[in-house]
Amino acid sequence: MVIRGNRVSLIAGSMIVAFLCAGVASAQDRPTPNLLTTTREVPNAFGTGAYTVTTISATAFTAVNSSMAFFTSGSVGRFGAQNVLSEFYTSLDLPGGAVIDFIGLNSNTDTDFAWGVELLSRSKSGGLTSIGTFSSIVHGWDTDFNVSPIGYVWDGKTGNALVVKVQEASLPNLQFFGWVEVWWRRSVSPAPAVATFNDVSVSDPGFQYIEALAASGITAGCAGGNYCPDNPLTRRQMAVFLAKALGLHWPGN
Repeated sequence: MVIRGNRVSLIAGSMIVAFLCAGVASAQDRPTPNLLTTTREVPNAFGTGAYTVTTISATAFTAVNSSMAFFTSGSVGRFGAQNVLSEFYTSLDLPGGAVIDFIGLNSNTDTDFAWGVELLSRSKSGGLTSIGTFSSIVHGWDTDFNVSPIGYVWDGKTGNALVVKVQEASLPNLQFFGWVEVWWRRSVSPAPAVATFNDVSVSDPGFQYIEALAASGITAGCAGGNYCPDNPLTRRQMAVFLAKALGLHWPGN
């Protein structure tokens, strides 16, 4: 992350806690905020850890309850009523194994802390865990990001869901937000403690990746419980590996 000059905004913890914990639900229903520092520099997105950016338009967010007044601006942003604390929510769909590193909040505001964004994990029992949260600073239409990677691994298992919350402070002037973007990268599952193949030990440098292929059903090895890691790969075998790994499928004519 490259940070230039005074473009980094260190968020005042007490102000954000007061801002993001206000609302219709009681304090005990709220997760402990994971406060993040912010910048307006775009995260790097290249190399083997390349990011996928999932952007959720403000128009996909709904208000916390049906009686809350909210509006859509000419630039297709969302804003709430003046002098009213407004909360907006939407879901986030990511594949299992995604590592969430950065959250971006696009807004147009004349007041620091006018907008807050929080990424939450919800369990099937209704419990909430704060993955990360920060508030906006004064600027025209632009996007704030957290400075340091979060490193949250989303396992994608049943019984859990990702939720994005955006909150607008009670202010006399209109404030606007345009979208929330989540920067995430894929990861390979940790290797098991016991080897699947006789000829690939846990100390083999390719152990984790070979185990991932086996666990995903991409390979069953060569024969006799072996993987044959040093054998050459034919184009036929390559086709099987790639087709299974990518889940290649297309409609029939």
